[in-house]
Amino acid sequence: LSVTCYLHGKNLGMMIEQVPNIFQILTNVEYPPHNKMIFEEYFMNYYNQWDPEKERIYLPILWTNYYISRNYGCFDMGLLQKYLDGLDRSKKYFTVIQYDDGILQNIDDLDILIFGAGGGGKKTVLEKNLGYPIPLLCQPDPNIRKSRDRDMLCSFMGSIKNHSIRRKIRDIFGMEFLVTGCAGYKTFVDVMERSVFSLCPRGYGATSFRICEALQHGSIPVYVYDKPWIPWKGEFDFSEIGILISEREIPNILDIVKSKTEDDIKRYIENGERIYEEYFTFEGCTQKIINKI
Repeated sequence: LSVTCYLHGKNLGMMIEQVPNIFQILTNVEYPPHNKMIFEEYFMNYYNQWDPEKERIYLPILWTNYYISRNYGCFDMGLLQKYLDGLDRSKKYFTVIQYDDGILQNIDDLDILIFGAGGGGKKTVLEKNLGYPIPLLCQPDPNIRKSRDRDMLCSFMGSIKNHSIRRKIRDIFGMEFLVTGCAGYKTFVDVMERSVFSLCPRGYGATSFRICEALQHGSIPVYVYDKPWIPWKGEFDFSEIGILISEREIPNILDIVKSKTEDDIKRYIENGERIYEEYFTFEGCTQKIINKI
């Protein structure tokens, strides 16, 4: 495998594996809007600059961008499997991945700690390939207005075709929560900033960017799931910042959000602001990962 490597920061220390540059495709799509760099790339740039001494060696593959470049993993990826097969099995590694389906390659005999944001999609991979749950992160809109009047109790705006859970919400509640995929981003932000609660149903992946976006805009996330992908499991209780709704509880969504008192809402908002900074920003999440290695 004859390739060269990116040298981000000062140098590549012993705690960072040298990765061929073909597996480090930089972010070239803004998704969600204003997210100019996916978290994998941010973490790579930070870690390569500071190169902290840790037991595990960082594997700086930009999985999501590479998989997208390979038609979302549908094109041949034998070169990546060959590279992974060639890693020293006597060493311990870690990596960060946003991709919904997790790592698509065979890593059965590799000692690797994965920090995964997607939680799994339609492709079947081992639980190991999904890793430890971190949130789906996005950089904030520069024009956030948290102080707006919250004249809507609960809302959802987005595509309903991504998962059956979203279609169930539409079928049960109709336009009760403004379920639509037709509105533009400005309308999306306007509705979220007017909403006390924001529905965050899973999409293709097991979780949703909306959890992070709701916290950014001062709305309370209501995560609707079939297979829970709760970020930072064991670090904090999600019920401190939002509401967890399983698929079987979908018919009760309206009753559940209406049952929350003003004190409950105040507590959600206060906890959300604190926990967002510590766990849901690029900087905060990076530090948490480094501390956990």
